[in-house]
Amino acid sequence: MGTYYMVEMHYPLDDDRTKFNEFYHKHISMLLTIDGFLEAQRYECTHEARAPFMAAYRLREPGVMTSENYTSRAGPTSVDPAFKAKMTNWDRNLVTGDIETMEVAEDGWMVLIDRLSEDCPPLPDCFTPLKIIGLDATIVERGVMIGTDGDSAAPAAQDGWIVRSFRPIHPPRYPG
Repeated sequence: MGTYYMVEMHYPLDDDRTKFNEFYHKHISMLLTIDGFLEAQRYECTHEARAPFMAAYRLREPGVMTSENYTSRAGPTSVDPAFKAKMTNWDRNLVTGDIETMEVAEDGWMVLIDRLSEDCPPLPDCFTPLKIIGLDATIVERGVMIGTDGDSAAPAAQDGWIVRSFRPIHPPRYPG
């Protein structure tokens, strides 16, 4: 079972994109010094979306997010105000599922399906279900599918689903 802290947001693609990426690189470096943060990778949607940027952090266990080591150094207050002012559609979900890693290779892809309510159609069998266990809990269930090359195999959206395809912004990062 894997536990992941998944942060998604919108950020305008204007002339400070390089500075934003530099800030986020430093932010991930700081998070990876917190005991229990095991891996991090950022992704960008390949199409227009409400929240086209996502970071996924693999955690040792859910309690990392309530540890003194995390709460004293991280969270929404650790984001530089110059960038935070431009971030919108910010959602944080803590998830768990039968997935060891969400690493996506440079030429790979990730497809997420978010089920918005219990009444929505179930996830397709080819998706690994992720149970929402904390933080904003903005969805009922998330499904993930990761591919190694070519185009993503995103299914057609169903009523009550949000389907997004992502490409990695950078390779996976680890503590140390």
